[in-house]
Amino acid sequence: MYPLAVVGDNATARAAIAACRKAGFHDISWHLSNEPTGTSWTTAAATLSANITRVLSALDGAATLEDIGHIPDRQQVRLARSGFLVSELPLGNFSRNRYNAPHVNIDADAWPQLLPSDTPGPAECLPLADLERTHSAVLMCDANAYGETLAPTHTLWHAVLPQDAATARANITWLGQQQNAWQFSSKANQHIVFSAPLDRPLQQADWHPMLHSALEAAEQTTAFHAFEAQVREHWHAGSVVYLGPACSPGNPYLRETQALGVEDAWVLSRMLENYEEDIQDGFSEYEKYRRARTRRVAQAAAKLATQMNHAGSSARFLQHVNVALSSRFLPEIAMQRIDWLYGYDCIRGFR
Repeated sequence: MYPLAVVGDNATARAAIAACRKAGFHDISWHLSNEPTGTSWTTAAATLSANITRVLSALDGAATLEDIGHIPDRQQVRLARSGFLVSELPLGNFSRNRYNAPHVNIDADAWPQLLPSDTPGPAECLPLADLERTHSAVLMCDANAYGETLAPTHTLWHAVLPQDAATARANITWLGQQQNAWQFSSKANQHIVFSAPLDRPLQQADWHPMLHSALEAAEQTTAFHAFEAQVREHWHAGSVVYLGPACSPGNPYLRETQALGVEDAWVLSRMLENYEEDIQDGFSEYEKYRRARTRRVAQAAAKLATQMNHAGSSARFLQHVNVALSSRFLPEIAMQRIDWLYGYDCIRGFR
């Protein structure tokens, strides 16, 4: 097996190291980026949907996944001011039975426990030319490699509160007037992430009293473009191949995009193993499958952001009615609409 270099200090980089080791690669060096903070959005917690926890299971992370994470029972949609329950779909055991993997909420500092690495590092990054000269493949997992993004349209705010047993069982999406929030619990904490247009600061009067303490504790984390659906055009160049946040900046409106690079890591490791004699063919096959998947996820996130940011009250009302009717009267159809995301099995497709 040839030597590999992994650049980035995030979940994608850890997954890449674990997946490549499982594929038989042992000469792996790990490096920090030599660039300033990247463009990818991150928070102090993550929602790992079934398509991600399935990969973690294959990487031998499942033994601790449920010990250090929290498995919610349901997904709810509520109106931001009144708290009215618009929609509710099951998670928990239902998700496990439907997708053979659970949805799990974790704190970001749990990644080293989920994907422990015996690879020393990450060390200070060497110039890219030096890494290419001493390694057959350089796996670029850092957000700085994504390139230019569109000018931001929204700000993101994050509050961390003690876990509340009354709400911990549900992941809740709050729908406001072009302002939205996502509430979910990890093992020890309750997280509330707010999104608001740049010109619409968060106001307590716009939110249900349940969220007032979170508003007081919220800190701005980043600014982002809510409707960006572009992904990296070229996923490899020379001996450098890109994955995770280096290929797409992600979108908070679909929180699962934060960990999508875990899928990239699995598929790339299989391609590196299967195309050991012609690594460029392996890169091309990896790009063929992963770029299409990532583009579809990015487009879905941008579409969801558009739906959740309708400016007119009539358009918002119709959107709320559509969400309510589809989940309450046609729940199986509502589930089928998201099966393509959660049911995606890159383990079965790329062994």
